[in-house]
Amino acid sequence: MDMPDEGSSPVHCYRTLSDFHELDCRERLNVASYNNVHLEDEERKAANLGMTVDLADRAAYPQAVKVHNAVLSMIAKLWNCPKPADFDERGAFAGAGTVGGTEACVLAGLCLKLRWRQWYAKKHGLTQEQVRGVCPNLVLSTCYHEAWEKLFRYMDVQPRFVAPSKDTFALTADDVRHRIDERTIGVVCILGNHYGGQYDPVWDVDAMLAALNEERGWQVGIHVDASLGGFVAPFQDGMPAWDFRLPRV
Repeated sequence: MDMPDEGSSPVHCYRTLSDFHELDCRERLNVASYNNVHLEDEERKAANLGMTVDLADRAAYPQAVKVHNAVLSMIAKLWNCPKPADFDERGAFAGAGTVGGTEACVLAGLCLKLRWRQWYAKKHGLTQEQVRGVCPNLVLSTCYHEAWEKLFRYMDVQPRFVAPSKDTFALTADDVRHRIDERTIGVVCILGNHYGGQYDPVWDVDAMLAALNEERGWQVGIHVDASLGGFVAPFQDGMPAWDFRLPRV
């Protein structure tokens, strides 16, 4: 399709888009694609408010930043995140709202990689230029979300896949252990995979890593991919610790 020679009326543009939309899946019948299936009128109005806000311009939109930090604090407390040392000064937890799972996964993986790179360079006496030539790896389940593919390709991280247990459809700490070495930047535990909603045993992996890091002198931590279970697990009775209560999360 080429750029049209002349513009169209707003009504015509809307009708064209509406016709395209009619051929898509009905959102009320979609239970598998991580999108809202119903919105209240107030939700739509609130979403429209954000259309005119550039959150990156903190000086022009300070109230939007306050809303962002307030939501971030609510989630941090829900997931038992310890307050940072500068919390009283800044009034916010470390973190960022993202526009989707891909951005969240890439940011999390980048944080793991940069932390590992600093540790690896110090351990082996490497310069920053030298350590950039070392390709690290990330251990995760074959049930991973495709968003992680972008981390592997864009950030030069080698995936090390672990097949889930046939009984539980989740990782086991022992299987994870055999895939870790000193170039491992972290382990991804999925809290609610998109096949059946099963939780990887974050608590078991944390205990395993505590012993392994102590034994080998490593620094391997955990990223919990809780895009599905993050707002379910906190309200489940008898749920083991899976969040920031665990030292390696």
